[in-house]
Amino acid sequence: MKFKAAVIGCGRIGCGFDEDPKRKQVSTHAGAYFFNSNIDLVALSDVNEDFLKKYSQRFSVPNTYTNYKDMLEIEKPDIISICTWNETHHEIVKVAVENGVKAIFCEKPISNSLDNAKGMINFCQERGVILMIDHQRRFDYTHQNIKNFIKEGKLGRIQQASFYYTAGIANTGSHMFDLLRFFFGDVGWIQAHKSNNFSPNEKDPNFDGLIKFKNGVLCTIQACDVKNYLIFDLDIFGTKGKISLSKAGFKVEYNEIIESDLFSGYKELSQTNCPIKEKSRDFMVDAVKHLVDCIINKQKPICSGEDGLASLELICAFKESAEQKGKMISLPLEQSQIEINSK
Repeated sequence: MKFKAAVIGCGRIGCGFDEDPKRKQVSTHAGAYFFNSNIDLVALSDVNEDFLKKYSQRFSVPNTYTNYKDMLEIEKPDIISICTWNETHHEIVKVAVENGVKAIFCEKPISNSLDNAKGMINFCQERGVILMIDHQRRFDYTHQNIKNFIKEGKLGRIQQASFYYTAGIANTGSHMFDLLRFFFGDVGWIQAHKSNNFSPNEKDPNFDGLIKFKNGVLCTIQACDVKNYLIFDLDIFGTKGKISLSKAGFKVEYNEIIESDLFSGYKELSQTNCPIKEKSRDFMVDAVKHLVDCIINKQKPICSGEDGLASLELICAFKESAEQKGKMISLPLEQSQIEINSK
């Protein structure tokens, strides 16, 4: 079965990241569609005509448009990717649903406000359209195995977790919050303070904080300055050992518990062979495979619109808490007028 796909927004995640010679895996929406045998990538849309010319050639795309509405009306794609700024997502979803798409693969954060995100979810539910958000690590075999490792109790009771990130509470934080929810479930409350460490988008600052999950897990959130280095690291301390994720999730390390060789009567953590099963790390390719399966089998994606909303809700909660000098904010939020900006 073949599906027609189109990409709206041909910037970095839409098309451009696949030009990076250091990226060994497919890293864009267009690339993931191009390499999927169940999909014909029929069109690209962007206001930048140079992008359209360059990437239509790279991915052998027959049709290009500077107006996405024209593209939707003429091409009638089954699947679209929305790779534009988050404040545009709500309107594009509405138009896409009206034009009969079967599935929407939307970049994170899902939208710029809770009301708009809820509107997107409602549009899709009313027409039976699949809405999947690109929090990539959910689609990755290794991250799924970490989740199962924790769920099966192989790490013991989770005592603490610590997350370190850079480049904005919305831009990077959306991935961070979704991954933490994927591993630990729903959030009970948060507290946050604005970080002194630099974010490249002044409208998307960094925040430090605490997250208390409903299952009792407490996680510290700490931002670093992206001018010095990129970081997206998670340490999970269980009663049976420790899992560490680094290099944006591409490196997994495991520490077992051994008798201390320095202090009698004490035990310590020691790095050993990682019991987490791994395989090739093609997040985007796996995401598109999953989306095709969802269409064929009429199932809900593992990163749904509701998951995107929950991540956005945490972004808003961190901002609200910081604005109120670290006030404890309970989740879910009853309402929020905060709008976020992610570039």
